[in-house]
Amino acid sequence: MKLRYSLIAPLFASFSLFALAGCSSKSSAAIPSETAAPTQAQTQEQATTAAPAETESAAVSDIQLADLIQLMGKTDSEVVSVLGNGKEMKDEENTVVERIYTLPLLDEENTVTLSFNLYQYGSDLLEQATVLLGQEELQTYADAMAQMFGEAAEEYERSYFFTSGDVTMILADPYGDGAYIEISANSQ
Repeated sequence: MKLRYSLIAPLFASFSLFALAGCSSKSSAAIPSETAAPTQAQTQEQATTAAPAETESAAVSDIQLADLIQLMGKTDSEVVSVLGNGKEMKDEENTVVERIYTLPLLDEENTVTLSFNLYQYGSDLLEQATVLLGQEELQTYADAMAQMFGEAAEEYERSYFFTSGDVTMILADPYGDGAYIEISANSQ
């Protein structure tokens, strides 16, 4: 019995030292020094990943409400070429159903949700856009839209209906909790 322990003890000790030596050499290689300067490759990678966001922001800063209306009925790839990727939402079949952007419309930053494949699933077309507006009075937005698109075709309980070509825009704040614009292509 003593012989068995005397053989196992040195093996265990050797294995333990070997394992500890391997761990310490791996851990020191895996942990970068906090004071070390970034490598050239890391600097280039950071510049590359930052560049698309800056380009995308510059492209969408020139977008106006009329430009957004012109995108109605366009394919997802056409929308992305104008606005960039935005935040993409897909269904279980990997079909793009929404893209969410922050766009400077009506002199303020607005959250804009673009809905694809809403009425004609599989069409890959932009079928509806919803612009969440800030805290201005509804009449202020109605006046701004009237300057761009002419007087509202219809007004109904805190809702204004505007048309531009084959697109209908509804400016509404039915409950007084936040105005929005819903843009949809007219059915054909």
